[in-house]
Parts: sequence; C-alpha cells; structure tokens
Amino acid sequence: MAEAQPDDTNWTPLGVFAVCDGEATTSDDIFQLAVSPDGVIRGNYHNQRNDDVETITGSVDKSTQRAAWTIGDDQTPVYEAGLVNLTKDATPALVHNGDGQTNQITLVRLQEPEDTQRVGTQP
Repeated sequence: MAEAQPDDTNWTPLGVFAVCDGEATTSDDIFQLAVSPDGVIRGNYHNQRNDDVETITGSVDKSTQRAAWTIGDDQTPVYEAGLVNLTKDATPALVHNGDGQTNQITLVRLQEPEDTQRVGTQP
C-alpha cells in the first residue's frame, strides 16, 4: 500500500467570513476560504447553531477572476464572488440555487481576536 503524500500546495488564506442575509451583520453560518496558486478554492463551512462542519470546494475562473464554490457533496447552491472582493472587510456574493434563482448575500470578514497568539511567536 502506497503511503499518502502530503499536500504541499501553498494555500493563501482568503479569510473567515460570516454569511449574512439582508441587512444582518452577524450570522451562525461561517465560511473559511483559501486559494491555491492554481485557483483551487478549499475551506470549511461551519454552522455554529448546530455545530456542523462541512468542506468547501471550488475554483477561480482565470479569465473573470470569479471564485465559485459549493458546500459538502451538494452541487447547489453555488456561491460566487469576485476574488479581489474576498480581500475586503465585506463583500456581496451571489448564491445560485438549483431552481434557477439567484440571491445576494454579504460576506463579512471576521477579525482574528487580538489576544490570539500565532504558533511560533513569543509572548
């Protein structure tokens, strides 16, 4: 049996975002997103209400620079946002439902707590 090779892709974190509907600024739904140099999107979806965590998979269209991803094994809904917009504190994103409908949500960047220490740093 072959040993699994480590994934040495250099992932760039895009951030951790609350998924907000309408005028809301908080949410129980959280996206944690990262992108590889090849434009692959990976991350986690966390529903804090019921403590469910699922994987996020997707990609960046190289010509339009639009990032699109899905949650878990589901093919819909598809979430979409401009890659450059995912560097901002808040950005609109589209949710393409399987029924042909598209809704808009807002992704609000969650800031890392100031008292969080990074691995390998001195206090």
